[in-house]
Amino acid sequence: MITKPQNILRSLLLIPYVAWGIALLLSYQVFIPAENSHPAFGFFDILVGVVSFYTIGIFLWGIPYTILAVGLLLWSINKPAPTIYKLFFFSPFLLSILMVCEIALVSFWPPQVPSFDSIMEFLSSIPVVVIPSLIFGYGLVGIGVLIYRIMKHKNLIKAEGVVK
Repeated sequence: MITKPQNILRSLLLIPYVAWGIALLLSYQVFIPAENSHPAFGFFDILVGVVSFYTIGIFLWGIPYTILAVGLLLWSINKPAPTIYKLFFFSPFLLSILMVCEIALVSFWPPQVPSFDSIMEFLSSIPVVVIPSLIFGYGLVGIGVLIYRIMKHKNLIKAEGVVK
């Protein structure tokens, strides 16, 4: 099945949700008490920590990413694939901005004059939100680029401007 590059790029917006589903399943499997439990290895512990962090993180990135994905989907209508491809590289940065806005809304709700402590708490939470967002975001963008290039290499993507 050969498809347009724009359709592939748009479908790659689902990667974070698919990754979250896989992470949720892995987290569920890890936390089920096993009768024959073995001591965990260091690498396995790190993997479980990262997967669990990503799984629980949906409470922070779920709404902002959905807004971003819908916005990118609507924006990408009638845009050429190279333009979409370039903008998708900036999507983790855009997501981190939306996440900071979400944290600000939660931190300063209800609207009132913020105290110094609430401002300091908000400012200290920004790196905790932005850094993992960028790490996971660019990791998932890398997976998307890899999938896109493999599909292009396997000739599963129809070149733009070519009519058959």
